[in-house]
Amino acid sequence: MKKISVNKKTLYVVESHNQVLEAWESCTRQNVFSLDFHTDSREAFQNYSYWKADSEIKSGLYRDHEKRKKEIIDQKINQYLEKEITIKQINDNLKNDEHLDFSVRVDMIDTVFILSKNSNASSSNPNVYIIDGRNNYRNQRILEYSPPCIPGCEKSIHDEKCRYMRADSSLEDFVLDTAIARAKNFKSSFFENYILDIDCDFFNTEKSLYPENFETFKKLIRESDFITIALEPECVKICLLEGCRLNSEIILSRLITIIEESQI
Repeated sequence: MKKISVNKKTLYVVESHNQVLEAWESCTRQNVFSLDFHTDSREAFQNYSYWKADSEIKSGLYRDHEKRKKEIIDQKINQYLEKEITIKQINDNLKNDEHLDFSVRVDMIDTVFILSKNSNASSSNPNVYIIDGRNNYRNQRILEYSPPCIPGCEKSIHDEKCRYMRADSSLEDFVLDTAIARAKNFKSSFFENYILDIDCDFFNTEKSLYPENFETFKKLIRESDFITIALEPECVKICLLEGCRLNSEIILSRLITIIEESQI
């Protein structure tokens, strides 16, 4: 993790998104407003617990795979809460889409709102609520908002043109204003105490980094407690739209420029 100060705004830059937990650990239950292509809302330790339980069952130590998985997950979380293992040791066993669940399960973070582009029809994670999804809200602490197009699009089926419009408009005021309003619908005090979290794979076209109107984004920067940025270079490559030549370093450089301008 690299700590950077830009006009008195603190940034933490990491390679893999789960590593932001090293910065979040010092929090006093702030909220997180996350901009990400993916929702990153899988249950903590799903990958680790699956393969560990699989190995133990094959060796004859246990019989019930699902029961053993849950025991392994609970053990990891309890070890952290009892300060038996560090956050870096936790990250050794977390994938880059399991950190949000861990952060709320250990009360590191209060509520997470994710503005993403990769929508889920449903989630097996009981801590997740999909906005505009099929399930009822039950005070879940991870809120997924993945609109299929830009606000105001009236197409019944969103096409390739919609994909590019949504990508190009990632930081436009009318997009972020809509997302902020949705977050406040669930928690009116959300933006009184929050971290701005950015995954570089949120940006899929060059134009997305040069919006026409982005005062809302600048305000999010100014009023955040601090900012975490995940480079995720491979995810950036995978999520780029055709013809785009962005990479994580180009995106980070442009974000730092915007942050510098926002603090003036």
